[in-house]
Amino acid sequence: MAETRATTEIEVGRGLRAAAADVADAWKAAEAGRSVGGGDRILFRDWAALCAVLSPKRYDLLRHLRRSPEDGVRALARALKRDVRRVHADVVALADLGLVTRGADGRLSSEVDEIASTIRVAA
Repeated sequence: MAETRATTEIEVGRGLRAAAADVADAWKAAEAGRSVGGGDRILFRDWAALCAVLSPKRYDLLRHLRRSPEDGVRALARALKRDVRRVHADVVALADLGLVTRGADGRLSSEVDEIASTIRVAA
């Protein structure tokens, strides 16, 4: 049985017009009954925007939640030995991107196994 991996694709430096064209193409393909490639994709305007969201501490948080889901922000902050308010802000930012999931019971986890990135230097 093949293992399925949850992969999120990140693109840096891709223009809004190009992204909008991708959406339009996918919409037309779906309307015509053709298969549309799935997957999660997050677009960042530039390197600074990516670094503001995916900091080293947030990366550590993601890795921890992938290995060990936690009962909530306080438990996660304790496990990471970090300030609760900062961990809360990190969880909110990562959840907004779909990288962290909060269950109905407040339990935090991440299903992301891999983040693949494309960084355009000459955009």
